Amino acid sequence: MNVDIDTNLIDNLIANSRDSNLELRYEINQLIELYTTQQKENAKLLKENTFFKKKFDKRKNKNSDNENKDKIIEQQSRLAAMGEMIDSVAHQWKQPLNAISMMVELLKDDYLDGEVNEYYIDELDATVRMQIEHMVTTLSEFRNFLRPSTKNDTFHMSSVLDTTQILMKDELISQNIHIEQYIDENIKIFGNKNEYKHLFINLINNSIDAFNERKIKVRNIKIDIYRKENKTYIDVSDNAGGIPEHIIDDIFKANITSKAIGKGTGIGLYMSSKIVTKNNGKISVQNIKDGAKFTIVLQDAII
Repeated sequence: MNVDIDTNLIDNLIANSRDSNLELRYEINQLIELYTTQQKENAKLLKENTFFKKKFDKRKNKNSDNENKDKIIEQQSRLAAMGEMIDSVAHQWKQPLNAISMMVELLKDDYLDGEVNEYYIDELDATVRMQIEHMVTTLSEFRNFLRPSTKNDTFHMSSVLDTTQILMKDELISQNIHIEQYIDENIKIFGNKNEYKHLFINLINNSIDAFNERKIKVRNIKIDIYRKENKTYIDVSDNAGGIPEHIIDDIFKANITSKAIGKGTGIGLYMSSKIVTKNNGKISVQNIKDGAKFTIVLQDAII
């Protein structure tokens, strides 16, 4: 009920009621009491509305800050990945470019020695084409990975892992990493393929950092992808010594890292958890013998 009565009108009613009969005076007093009560209720509601508005604005600003923070962290993660990927492209192109350069030098000498014939040219052509095809494939995979994409598709998980190992080939070789994988080749899921590549890269890089931090020589990473009770499970484990107990419960939070000061940002695992959550899944970690095991459970997997 919304009552808005001018105070002068109230004063006039009070003055006139003194000269009125008892019944009219009673009704006027009832009206005044109703007005006074309603004014108190309005004041109370206004106070409550102000309180809840402040709470809502605070929560809205907090949510907005969280969204902005996630966008900044995501951008940092992508820029870091881009730098690593560009460096890896340079490394992976170095070998085939050196091979082609060497073949050109040999071609000159073999021509002068009279060894160049049709068979020689066919062999040279096939070898050069193979090296170029490798370079084109590598570049294509890197370009697709670095290209922002919001498109979701249905794809085989095995193809994501194969591409991840192409992207990380040079790093895996130089770091002496052995990856053992057990994958149900039939498993498909619906989601953003690039995000899953990023997920695997983050988890593998996390293991590599731990191997280097602890100077472990024999370096094994095991990846299991399987179906169980209409869910897809992804287990990524290593023998890198595990995660310190004092941070294991917070390892997926932003800026949490087990690495020495200046050696890690804590972005990788935070972004991994964001990717999994975005794709309707859950990620957890536990220490096992000699290392750690990350387990991802996807609810809406498709076979």
